[in-house]
Amino acid sequence: MRIALLQCELEHRHQAPHLAMCLYATDLRRDGHEVRCALVNPRGLDQAVGALQGRCDLLVLDSIFPFGLIRRLRAVGATTVVGGHNALQHALRGPADLAIVGAGRRPLRQLARALDAGDDPLSVAGVWRRDARGILDCGPEPPTLDLRRELLPFEPDLDWEAFGPPRAPGSNLRVPSIVAAVGCPWNRSVLGDAGPYGAVRARLPDVAMSPPARARVLRDFVEREGGCTFCVLRYTGPATAPRREALDLLLEQARALVDLGARGLSLQTEDPLPLLAPLLERFAATGLTDRLDELHVRSIPWLILRRRQELDAAIAAAETSGVRLVLAQVGFEAFDAPTLAAWHKGLRPEENLEAARILARLTDTHEAFVGTAGHGMVPLHPWTTADGLRRTIEACRRHAPFLLPGVHPAARVELYDEWSPLFWRIEDAGLLRPAPDRFGWDWDFAEPDRGEAGEAAAELRRRAPAAAPHAGAGALEATLEVLQSAPDRAGRRRAWRRLLDREPAAIIGG
Repeated sequence: MRIALLQCELEHRHQAPHLAMCLYATDLRRDGHEVRCALVNPRGLDQAVGALQGRCDLLVLDSIFPFGLIRRLRAVGATTVVGGHNALQHALRGPADLAIVGAGRRPLRQLARALDAGDDPLSVAGVWRRDARGILDCGPEPPTLDLRRELLPFEPDLDWEAFGPPRAPGSNLRVPSIVAAVGCPWNRSVLGDAGPYGAVRARLPDVAMSPPARARVLRDFVEREGGCTFCVLRYTGPATAPRREALDLLLEQARALVDLGARGLSLQTEDPLPLLAPLLERFAATGLTDRLDELHVRSIPWLILRRRQELDAAIAAAETSGVRLVLAQVGFEAFDAPTLAAWHKGLRPEENLEAARILARLTDTHEAFVGTAGHGMVPLHPWTTADGLRRTIEACRRHAPFLLPGVHPAARVELYDEWSPLFWRIEDAGLLRPAPDRFGWDWDFAEPDRGEAGEAAAELRRRAPAAAPHAGAGALEATLEVLQSAPDRAGRRRAWRRLLDREPAAIIGG
């Protein structure tokens, strides 16, 4: 078959493609298929369609693609399958023909074989499909996720095209991933902790399903609620290896990628800190540190607090080895208690802020450590209050200014699926609305003036100088002042018009 593996690049980054499809590409070529791999930015969508139309039998997409982009890619004229963390939502509502839910390496090879032979795709474990009547059905039960089976043999193909803005030379080898674990350790029940979710009732999505599909969605998704309320990682896996075996797997992956020319690596696990010092020691013992400049990791604020000794040991190992340690993608989200409770982050605002302060202090005192780049902020949700948003912005400005670029009018929660406590709570509040071009659904603010403020802030930010790093936070602050000074709707609209008529740089600064 002629197979295209496409990854969505919603944010234009000069980064390596995600690892899984890089491994799939080698497998599929070994099976005799003709394989083409490409990163697709929305600005390059038409280019991708033109390049693949009439030249592709199976289009394999990651679940980052919103539904609207997939509809446009259907013009390629190929059978379309979606895989990845959010594949079930695509099966429920999306325009793709098929979805692979769960581990994908073996099922994708089997699916390609089945389609090539004209067999039923639902003969393959892990494959989901809606029939002509719209009833969701699934193939046989997939095997338990096994990390070694997903990673080995480790022969990733990193020779990817790009449709969209030009990428810097060497981007495909810039910080590729090595995998230590799948799933998330923060899996405590949201509904069991009550709080703002005390009255929420778990439920199946309102979709017609076959009995096997219904039973599996209930068991693997609805009943497994836990962790942060907006995240889909808690449903994937979990798959972890014993520490020694994990270190062996990481060393094998790292050696292969460094041999290909990578100078940086990204360690994929939500709980990396206990592994870092022994891993860097392994790298040094095998000579990898001579060819490696940096190691990227991500974590969770409460793990930074609990694993401070392991973090200190990791930084010491980084200083000894000469490999810079970059701790990014930490989901701080907000610094007001109601928002942290809405996200079920499991810590108080002062604890969250202390984790941010720790990263700032360690960055200032250690050349081998960077902990102040690329973190997550999601301060906007249906129940955002002006006071809560103001507290978050003020905390960032006073104690963690490195987080301010993440606070902006678009830093609002995305509804990736419809089987989470967050989705159920929004539905119960009557704040849900269809979004067929995203992932099926979007939401409204409980207070209408928050939506008006968001629109004004977004427009103000659009008019701001492109180089102003804190433009988003400044735009939100300016609109909060309007909310405070003009309580009636007509007065707010007049105030926002006056605001937008002024020079944005003078209002929000940089």
